[in-house]
Amino acid sequence: MNHSICQEICCDVLVIGTEGTGARVALEACEQGADVIAVTKGFLGRSGATLTADGEIDIDSRSAKTIFGVAGCPDDSPEEFAKDMIVEGDYLADQRLVAIHTQEAPQRVKELVEWGATIEGFIHAPGHRYPRGLWIPGLKLTRLLARRLVKSGVTILENTLVFELLHDSDGVVGAVALNLPTGNIFILRSRAVVLATGGAMRVFPLTTAPEELTGDGMAMALRCGAVLQDMEFPMFLPYCFLTPPALRGVIFPYDVSALLEVHALNRHGERYMARWDPKRMERTTRDINSVAAAMEIRTGKGSHAGGTYLSFKHLPRNLIDFSTQWFPGNLQGWRAAGFRLRDFYPNIGEEAWEVAPASHFWNGGVSIDEHCATQVPGLFAAGEGTAGIHGANRLAGNALTMTQVWGKRAGYYAAKFAKKNKLRKPPKEQVEAALRKVGQLNQESSGPSVVEVRQEIRRISGDLIGIVREEKTLRDALSAIEDLRGQINRQHVTCSDPQFNREVSEGLQNENSLDVIDAVVRASLHRQESRGALYRLDYPETDNDRWLCNLALRRRECEWAIEEVPVKSIHLTLPSGKRQYGRRRENDHSS
Repeated sequence: MNHSICQEICCDVLVIGTEGTGARVALEACEQGADVIAVTKGFLGRSGATLTADGEIDIDSRSAKTIFGVAGCPDDSPEEFAKDMIVEGDYLADQRLVAIHTQEAPQRVKELVEWGATIEGFIHAPGHRYPRGLWIPGLKLTRLLARRLVKSGVTILENTLVFELLHDSDGVVGAVALNLPTGNIFILRSRAVVLATGGAMRVFPLTTAPEELTGDGMAMALRCGAVLQDMEFPMFLPYCFLTPPALRGVIFPYDVSALLEVHALNRHGERYMARWDPKRMERTTRDINSVAAAMEIRTGKGSHAGGTYLSFKHLPRNLIDFSTQWFPGNLQGWRAAGFRLRDFYPNIGEEAWEVAPASHFWNGGVSIDEHCATQVPGLFAAGEGTAGIHGANRLAGNALTMTQVWGKRAGYYAAKFAKKNKLRKPPKEQVEAALRKVGQLNQESSGPSVVEVRQEIRRISGDLIGIVREEKTLRDALSAIEDLRGQINRQHVTCSDPQFNREVSEGLQNENSLDVIDAVVRASLHRQESRGALYRLDYPETDNDRWLCNLALRRRECEWAIEEVPVKSIHLTLPSGKRQYGRRRENDHSS
């Protein structure tokens, strides 16, 4: 396949990603007077992770009561909300960013309601001391923002994959993109670039995420000179359907566990959470729940399909029948992800569901400051795939809050940056290197197919990284990654037609996914303790004396560097000493 630059398009602010975060970025940048191009590799309003969010968007309970009239608790506040985020993130969150997040959240949700969003419920999710989850289904939120984006005057490029950032010695100057329907390549020149590309959950074999989540933004930022942080903490969601195959990865069992008292059981019928968080049991946070389930499976106590069991047979039948009436919005009537659960389980509650943890969210990612700026001038990032907001674990409902709080901030500061800077010509050698990257994906190569490379990435992630890690398997993963790097430039496609060639986009995404799992393995090896979403079998304790630090990763050429950045105490006192993983102190929420 021969490729050349089809077109150069210029703008003030280039936004990569158009869903929850990207739409909010673009809307704010446009409001600030910037000429904005927003790019999505799918269809606007029909792709991205926001679509899959069942619904809660968090603000402090007092503000929820005051602003929206729901049954919130007046004892809560943005400060109390921030404490919960810091504690349940195992103290690795940036306390400055957390304070901004909780202070600005109420106004951002108020704007959504003013724009037409409807609150369909209010829940109290595990890990929160107060109810904070205003229920706005992700599908409806995505469509709302998409409609507003279309009316805003922002230029929208659909079905277009941005696969490389362009930069000079003064910072970012744009990006290179592949238009999937035509196979044409665009140079997108801009004064500022905002990454709103989400996480990399598709590197794992079992995931709740749609196919677009392949780590593109994090990998491109890394290659551009930005820092990745907290990459050892990809988040898994416990209690996702494992069977039947049609429901595999659907998160409804976890939603039920947040709304009803459920029992998580191993093959012996034991409530295994008693060994991990005996006080909160199944209503502990998702990191601890996922680690516990993974350990049951690892030690041969799993279910028939290789997961664990979730049961609510102990609940009275009339209570189960009644519960469907008060479940929030899109979950009523025992419906989930477009399915009627009674089609699969006619007598809901009579038998346990087979479930397993699935890759669900990316806690770490591109390092940003309070202005969403990275270490590369002109490069901004927001939403999932950025670091500092959640630390080692995210509380339920904070993903949607993140899209709006940080999307607006990124759009505002990127537009301000763009007004003060000129368009610069991209370096010719970088453009040529990007063209070669696409040209290498040809039929004549003797290397593996792009599908085989993708499968190997998922095998490495599932078999050698996973939830429970140890030095031997992590070093095996590093070796496998290095072997695959030797093959990545030789991967080939089976079809040479440039139009709608999914193999080409898969091949470009494979490099991004490989860069991301490389960072995950290196950070996981370096951190010799268990904390949040990382459980080291060979270092099972949480060590606050040694490891209250963030791991910042850089890569120049093929050389990696890891810096330990001590956590700063601003709003909440940091703990000391060692403790058993999963066990919280009684005074953890005190300032």
